[in-house]
Amino acid sequence: MRIITTIIALLIAVANIQAQGIMKENVDFNVWPKGELNSAYAKYFIGNSYLAPLGGENGLVNVSFEPRCRNNWHIHHKSVQVLVCVAGCGWYVEEGKEPVVLRPGVVVAIPAEAKHWHGAAKDSWMQHLTYMTKVEEGASNEWLEPVTDAEYDKLPASSTLLSATDPDYMQRFEAFAFGEVVEQVKTRLDDHTRYLCYLATLLGCQGIDEYRELLPEALDKGVTPIEVKETVYQATAYLGMGRVRPFLTATNEAFAARGIALPLASQQTTTMQNRREAGTEAQIGCFGDSMRDFWKSGPEDSRHINHWLADNCFGDYYTRTGLGLKMRELITFCFLAAQGGCEPQLKGHIAGNYHVGNDKDLLIAVISSNLPFIGYPRTLNALSCIRSVEPGK
Repeated sequence: MRIITTIIALLIAVANIQAQGIMKENVDFNVWPKGELNSAYAKYFIGNSYLAPLGGENGLVNVSFEPRCRNNWHIHHKSVQVLVCVAGCGWYVEEGKEPVVLRPGVVVAIPAEAKHWHGAAKDSWMQHLTYMTKVEEGASNEWLEPVTDAEYDKLPASSTLLSATDPDYMQRFEAFAFGEVVEQVKTRLDDHTRYLCYLATLLGCQGIDEYRELLPEALDKGVTPIEVKETVYQATAYLGMGRVRPFLTATNEAFAARGIALPLASQQTTTMQNRREAGTEAQIGCFGDSMRDFWKSGPEDSRHINHWLADNCFGDYYTRTGLGLKMRELITFCFLAAQGGCEPQLKGHIAGNYHVGNDKDLLIAVISSNLPFIGYPRTLNALSCIRSVEPGK
C-alpha cells in the first residue's frame, strides 16, 4: 500500500504542476530530479538517460530521457513494470500494439512477457517514474535489439502529436490524405514520386512542421538523401533562401538523426565559367529551342534577370545530377502550385512538364495528391492552369 499511496501523491503533484502551467517539454529538474547518468545500463540505451532513486520497497525510480533517447526492446519476465510519466513527452511502444503517448499523468502497466520499449520524443525531454510489481520467483529482464532510427522516426515529434489533442480531426485528415486520396492516384503515382512531390509541395506552402513529419517517411519510401537535398536546393530558385533555409536545417537535422554523413557527395557539374551555357542547354531541354537566346532578351533595364535565369536558376540547379529534368520540372510544378500567386510561371512550367514527357494526367494526379496539404483554392487554380495549357504548344 505504501507504494500506491506514494504514486497517488505523485499524480496529484503532477496535476497541480500542470494546472500552474509549469510542466513544459523541456522539463524542470527542480521539480523532478534528473539524477545521475545511467552509465550501468548505457549499452541498452540510444542517447543519455539519468536515474534518480526515490526510495520505496519496490524500487521507485525517476528516469530522465534526453530528446530521442530510448531503451532497447526488452521483456520483463515474471514481473509487471509500471510507468508514470511526470514531465515532458515520450513514447511507450509494445510489439503488435499502437504506440502510447507518454504525457504527464499517463500511467502504463507493462504486462509480464510483453516485448516493448520506452523513451523520449524527438524534441522533448521525458521523465517517468518506474517500479516493479507482481514480481514472481525467477523474475528477470531480457534486453533485446536496439530501436532503429527507421522505427523511431516513424513516431511524430511532441509538437505535432495532434492525434492526442485532436483525435477526431486527425482521424478524418489521415483517412482522407493517406487513404481516399492515395487510392485515387495510386495508378499514376508510385510512393517514391508521391513523397518527393509532398516534400516539394510543403516547401512551396511553407509547411515546415509537416515536412519534418513526412521526411522520415519519404526516406523509408525510397526517396534518397540526394534527391531530398536536390529538391531543397532547387526550391531556392522559386522560393528564395529566406523561405528555404528552415527546410535545409530541418533536412540536415533529420539526416544527422539517421546517421547520414554530411555533406553528401557533390552533384555539381558546372563551373562559374560555363554555367550560363549549360543553363541555356537545360532551358532548351525543358522548353525547346526558343530558349537558346532567351538569356540576352528583354528590356535593357531588366535583361540581367533573364541572364540570371539561365546561369543561376538553370545553370546552378537544373544541371546538377541526382534528379533528371522530368523530376526537376515536376517538383517545380509543385513549388509554384503550392505557393500560389505564380499562375503565369505555373503555366510556363506546365508547358515545360509536357515538353519533358510529364503528361496532363500525371499533373492532375500530383495536384490531387497534394490537395490535403495546400487546400482546395490553390489546387483548383493549378487545375485551371493545366486546363489552359495545351500539350505541344
